[in-house]
Amino acid sequence: METSRRTLLKMAGTTGLLATGGPVLAQATRLIMPQPADWLRIEPDANGIVRFSVDVAVIGNSDAIDASGRIGPKDSQDYFNIDVRGDTYQVEGALYPGGTIPDPTVLTEGRRGKKPSVQYQLNWDFKAAQPVGHWLSRGWVLINGNREPVTDTLGTVVETARTEPHLLSEHNYVFGRFGPDNLSPEMLISSGVEDGDDVDKEIITRAITGGTGRFRNVTGQVVERRLGRNTSVLRSFSDFPGAYSPNYRFEFELKLD
Repeated sequence: METSRRTLLKMAGTTGLLATGGPVLAQATRLIMPQPADWLRIEPDANGIVRFSVDVAVIGNSDAIDASGRIGPKDSQDYFNIDVRGDTYQVEGALYPGGTIPDPTVLTEGRRGKKPSVQYQLNWDFKAAQPVGHWLSRGWVLINGNREPVTDTLGTVVETARTEPHLLSEHNYVFGRFGPDNLSPEMLISSGVEDGDDVDKEIITRAITGGTGRFRNVTGQVVERRLGRNTSVLRSFSDFPGAYSPNYRFEFELKLD
C-alpha cells in the first residue's frame, strides 16, 4: 500500500498533499487519464447517444491458438467435425477510422462446401494505410462438431453438434498506437459471440463492458459486420491454403454518462 501511495505521489508531482490522501489520489488520476485520440471525434445526439464506427484488419500471423484444453483431438485442424471446445486463442488487428476499408463487391469462393460470397474477397492490403489504433481479441472456441449425439447413463440425449457461433470473445478497441510514451491509449471493451457458418449473415451485436478516458463511464453496444479479407494469412488455419484473415466494421452506439 505504501509503495502504491509513493508511486501516486511521484505521478502527481507533489508531496504536500500526503496527509490528506484524497486530493493526491484525485490529482494522480487526472494526470494518468489517456489523451483523446485526435482522429476520433465523438458528438452525442439529442438523446445523449454517441455513434461512430471503426474498421479492423485481423493480422493473421498474430493468431495464436492453445489447444491444450481441447475436448477433441488436440492435433487436428478439422475444426468443424470434432469437439474444439476448450481451445483458447488470441489475435491482434490493425484499427482504422470507419470507412477506410472498402466494401467487398466480388463473389469469391470460400471455405470448401460453402457458397461463394463477396465476404471472401481479398479486398484490403493491411499495409495500404497507417493504422490509428489496435484491436486485441481473446477468447474461447464454442464449436462442437461431433456428429454423434452425447447421451447420459439413461440413454437420454443431452447434447448434439453445434458449429455456430464459433467463438466467445473479448475485444479491446485501442484508439491510439502503443509506444513508450503511450502505454495505455483510450479504449473500449466488448464481450460477445462471433462467427457463423454463413458469412453473409454475420451481423453480431456485442455488449460494451467498459472503457477508459472519455469512455470510462460508458454503456452501450457495438454491431460487428464482415468486411471482406486482407492479405495476411491466419496461422491457425495453416492446413487450408489461402486462409486470408477477415476484416470487420464495428459500429458503436454508446452512452457516456
